[in-house]
Amino acid sequence: MKTALTVAGMLVCVVAAAAPLDVTKPADQGAELQRKLLATPNPAPSRFPSFDPHYPPPPGTPDVFQLSQDYPKTFKQETFPWMAIDFKAFPTEYMGAVLSYCLEGNVDVDFKVQDNKVRKWYHAPWLHDDGDQFGAGREYHHGMTRERKARPFELHRSQSAPGQNWAVGFYNDRGGTALGKVWRTASGYPDPYASTFPENSVACKLLFTDASVEQIPYLVGSKTWTANIYPDTAYNKPRVDKPMRLLQLDVAVKDPRVADTTGWIYGTFVYDGGGAGKTVWDRMVPVGLSWGDDRQDRTDANRDGVFVNTSLTQARITSSLVEQTGWDYGNRAYVRHHGLGGRVNGPIDSPVSSCISCHGRAGTYVGTTIGPKSGQPMAMAYFAASKPSDFPLSQFDEFFKPIPGGAHIEVQNNERFVTTDYSLQLTGGIRNFYQNLRSQPVMKTLHARGVSAMAAKELQAEEPLPKVARDAD
Repeated sequence: MKTALTVAGMLVCVVAAAAPLDVTKPADQGAELQRKLLATPNPAPSRFPSFDPHYPPPPGTPDVFQLSQDYPKTFKQETFPWMAIDFKAFPTEYMGAVLSYCLEGNVDVDFKVQDNKVRKWYHAPWLHDDGDQFGAGREYHHGMTRERKARPFELHRSQSAPGQNWAVGFYNDRGGTALGKVWRTASGYPDPYASTFPENSVACKLLFTDASVEQIPYLVGSKTWTANIYPDTAYNKPRVDKPMRLLQLDVAVKDPRVADTTGWIYGTFVYDGGGAGKTVWDRMVPVGLSWGDDRQDRTDANRDGVFVNTSLTQARITSSLVEQTGWDYGNRAYVRHHGLGGRVNGPIDSPVSSCISCHGRAGTYVGTTIGPKSGQPMAMAYFAASKPSDFPLSQFDEFFKPIPGGAHIEVQNNERFVTTDYSLQLTGGIRNFYQNLRSQPVMKTLHARGVSAMAAKELQAEEPLPKVARDAD
């Protein structure tokens, strides 16, 4: 089946984003004080754990996941094939060029990205432990973290049971330099103010599901990994080894051609077991591409289901994947929902958000001392609504206003956050770092040094920080 994309129009920035505050100016005393704290020597270890300590691999387990954390300080100059492609006119070709770049050398080493002979890739640290015994931390086979579960019938008409979804993401060397600046600090504390990614930083994420082929027929022939995950979506029992199948693949590029808006272009693919491609990767079909959220367009914002919204100008949707009533798809892939108002989102993602909306709200609380809100993330979406028809339009501007790229100050609910340049992995890692810090004896050492204005006991008694998770809906 030939992949067809509906062209919704040209990029039009109808609402100018508010200029971000410059966090480097001396007038921003909070940022300046935070930098002083970051310069304080700290004996924190320089190496980051690879997997959830609650579920370590049994002795002798082969091929245990190792975090790729030799973050480079520089990156090589190269020509990127997607820069020669008009992403608005040729979204399929653009996504294909990015996908090929992400796969090159990684397929050969089964995505042990530090072993890539073509170019090394890097993992974001501190996703190994979110502070919960039954948390979403990295499993030890492939370093996957738990994603939003698939609700019954969300992925396929035959899907009568929910499915667990787990994913692993990685950055190219340009992205790796940003990871290093945030995490390889003299103090040992992450520095979110350093999280501006260079142009043509690339992120790639593989998303796997434990749903069976019987539940989702288009998973036939998909790539399979063994993962150490929970027995079911109750997430309240020790983990076990289970087979998982590749369902979705996401890519993101810090494309300089959209530097004046979001700075990023996001694309998402779905695996099509009935496709004509010879390999798994040939059968990854583009779901859509987006570089903005069309802030002024509320057309069909409360419409459930899947459809193409032709009024959107900052997205391209693969119309041939839109589910058609009465069609017998066999083992061909189709999509049962997109994001709010038909915006681009992956098959396992929330229908009340979008790729750009969620990632644009990657940010962490602007604290000047270690306190109860240190590491608190921005709210990613209005997850009180589980479907578009429940989404209150009074919340639309809050979650779909344009967010500029780069590290800068944003205000949400009258609180100030420093953004981490569309990287939820950075935001999640910073949150996990502080959540673990507040519950460990090391807090007594910090208090003795005067870093914290609160007694260690008081801080440890605080409620856990909100998680950076899409499962809230």
